[in-house]
Amino acid sequence: MSELARHGFSHRPTGSELILDLLNESYKIASAGDCGKLVRFLKEKYTQYSRERPGSAGLFNATRLILTSLREKGCTGVREEIEWLKEKYDRDLWSASEVMARRVVDGDVLMTNSNSIAVRRLFETLVRNKVRFSVYVLESRPGMEGLVLADFLDKLGVETYLVVDSAARFFMKNVDKVVSGAEAVAVNGAVISKVGTSLMALAASEARVRFFVIAPTLKISLETIYGELVRLPEGDWRLLMDEETKKGLPEKYAARVPIYDVTPPNMIDGIATELGLYPPQSIPILVKSIYGKYPPQVPSIESLFSELEKGG
Repeated sequence: MSELARHGFSHRPTGSELILDLLNESYKIASAGDCGKLVRFLKEKYTQYSRERPGSAGLFNATRLILTSLREKGCTGVREEIEWLKEKYDRDLWSASEVMARRVVDGDVLMTNSNSIAVRRLFETLVRNKVRFSVYVLESRPGMEGLVLADFLDKLGVETYLVVDSAARFFMKNVDKVVSGAEAVAVNGAVISKVGTSLMALAASEARVRFFVIAPTLKISLETIYGELVRLPEGDWRLLMDEETKKGLPEKYAARVPIYDVTPPNMIDGIATELGLYPPQSIPILVKSIYGKYPPQVPSIESLFSELEKGG
C-alpha cells in the first residue's frame, strides 16, 4: 500500500460511512444527556462538512433532522430519534440496493466506480441471491477507491476486472448495465458523485447501456429545490502523489483535482431508492410524497442552530 500511496491511494470515507458515524457519535452524546454538547458537536461537524464535503446532502439532511428533533422533543426525546434514524438509514441502504438488484439478471456484466456502501450492498445481495454476474471496476482516481471495491468483490468470489478510468468507453461494449452510488441527488434528478461518474454515464449513453444510481432518499438535496447549487470541492497534488514524487516535477507545476462531478438526468435511466426505482425527472414527485407538499417547508440548518443556541 505504501507504493500505491505514492500515486494518491487513500482511504477516503464514503458519504454513507460519514452519515452513520455522525449518527453514532450524536447518539452517544445524546445518551449522556448533554444537549448543549450535542449542538456544539453538530455545529463543528456541519462547519467541517461544509468545507470538505459540501455536496454530501445526506450529512446535511441528517444534521437537520437531529436539530429539528432536538427543538421539538428536547433532550429526552432526541436520543430515541437518533437511534431510529440510524436504524432507518441502514435499512434504507439495504432496501435501495435490493431494488437495484431486481434489475440485474443472471449473466449480466456490470460496470461501476468508487467504493459506495450502497453499491457494495447491491453486490452482496446479488451473491446472496445466487445471481451470476461479473463487474468492471474503474480505479476511480483521485484516491483509487476502485481498488478497495475490487478487493471487496474478489473476497465475495465475484469475477472482477479492475481497469483504468480512461478505459471506461473501451470496455463499455462488454457491459450490460452501469451502476453508481451518489453523494447527492439534485431536485432536477442530476446526481453528484465521484468524479469520472459523468464520463462513465456518457460512455454508457453512447453505447445504449442503461445507467442506474443507488441513493436513499436522505441524499436528496433539499437546498437545490430553492435554487442553490451544489458546490463541488477540489483537492490538490496530495490526492495524486506523495511529496517525494512532486519534487521531481517542474517548479511551476500545478494540479487541479476535482473530487466530484455532476451526471445530468438525461443520462440516468433510474435512481434506486428505498421507496422504489424512480426516473430522475420524478424526484419532485418523490419529495412531495415524503414531505406532504412541494416545495417542502423545512427549516434551514443555520436557523436551527441559531434557535437552539439562543435557547441555551
